[in-house]
Amino acid sequence: MNLKINPITNSLNGEIIAQGSKSYSHRAFIAASLADGISIIKNPLTSGDVEVTMNVLRSLGVKILEKSDNTYIVKSSQDSFKSYKKALDCRNSGTTIRIFCALSLLFKDGLNLKGIFFKLKRPILPLLEALEQLGAVFKLSDGKLKIKRKKVLCNKIKIQGDLSSQFITSLLILCPQLKCENKDYIEIALTTPLVSKPFVDITLDVLETFGINIQANFEIGKFYITNDQTYRSQSFTIPGDFSSAAFIFAAAVLSKKPSSIILRNLSIKNSQGDKKIIEILRKMGANIKIEEEEDRIVITGDIRNHPLEGNEIDCTDIPDLFPILSIIGAFAEGKTILYNVSHLGLKETDRISAMARELRKMGVKVIEEDDKLTIYHCDKLNGITINHNNDHRVAMACSIAALYADSSSKIENSEIVKDSYPSFFEDLKELGAQIDNI
Repeated sequence: MNLKINPITNSLNGEIIAQGSKSYSHRAFIAASLADGISIIKNPLTSGDVEVTMNVLRSLGVKILEKSDNTYIVKSSQDSFKSYKKALDCRNSGTTIRIFCALSLLFKDGLNLKGIFFKLKRPILPLLEALEQLGAVFKLSDGKLKIKRKKVLCNKIKIQGDLSSQFITSLLILCPQLKCENKDYIEIALTTPLVSKPFVDITLDVLETFGINIQANFEIGKFYITNDQTYRSQSFTIPGDFSSAAFIFAAAVLSKKPSSIILRNLSIKNSQGDKKIIEILRKMGANIKIEEEEDRIVITGDIRNHPLEGNEIDCTDIPDLFPILSIIGAFAEGKTILYNVSHLGLKETDRISAMARELRKMGVKVIEEDDKLTIYHCDKLNGITINHNNDHRVAMACSIAALYADSSSKIENSEIVKDSYPSFFEDLKELGAQIDNI
């Protein structure tokens, strides 16, 4: 669907209920599928990449049944995780590909995985080499991966931590299920500093809830996993997603007229790293109130009377905030520097180049370097035809900028936002944005 995004003429006001976290949803469905018995998953995201994970699990024999009020029943059968010879299409879901790449070691004949992920040459080799240390063999060619465990090894796993935290997540989900002779634990040792640590925190949070014991020492980059553990069935409520809510935060704080938006179902008590958006925006001058007991956040915007100040922001642990922070930087006074961003070139697209390109089209001065992006304040943004490179976060970030451009913008294939925020455009319209089908 193609949409026309018109500049906002009035203020934005209203209440939005934050949807379930994409990161928690992936992990909860997989942990529940590995557990004995019946698990209940409440408030998950079930579109986009999470839907890919759910479809893979169903192909492997897991029963996932939808009940009322966005609640799902998850139950593995006797044939689940036994054998599957067809190629599983993981599309471009990095989380799905990487986790099932690791879980292939639980299958007698391994797994065959395919997807556009491989054709885009997104990072996977360091994880495959780590799995070799557990006895895996693999063949990667023509956009397909065949991987199985040929030997039963429980060696110390050495893997770099600066490419993708999903490598670590995949190993943490797999290793508790492995059986080792003459050894009762498996050690994972990072050979480089860890990026996106909060996503590993989310993994540990979910695994602990499902009965898995892991000793993590982030200071020295090591994890100790007792082997032959059993996942325990559980009722698990997915928390509201700060990664998606960040776009609504931005829409509010960039408002040129007094605006007030209430976001419900957001708790600052969980492990999501993207809740840092609150700290970042407050430091830039935004008016944000946390009502912790009610799990809601109130954002008041009026950028003309209360301008934002540019800042220097470390993106090591917040890669999903990078696109929207790039947009906020264009409206902030002075300049905004986003640094430690090199790993963002390995996401669904090269987010650094994509955001730099779209900002320049809008008339914003940016300087793109290997590990940072500098964005200068711009008084007047141009409406554009948004090229999101099939990256949902780039699409949403540029759409927020389009709300405050001087002329209308166009976005094609707007359905891409379903990867993480299915109701994004509907929520914006509910708050007062003028967005039309074309």
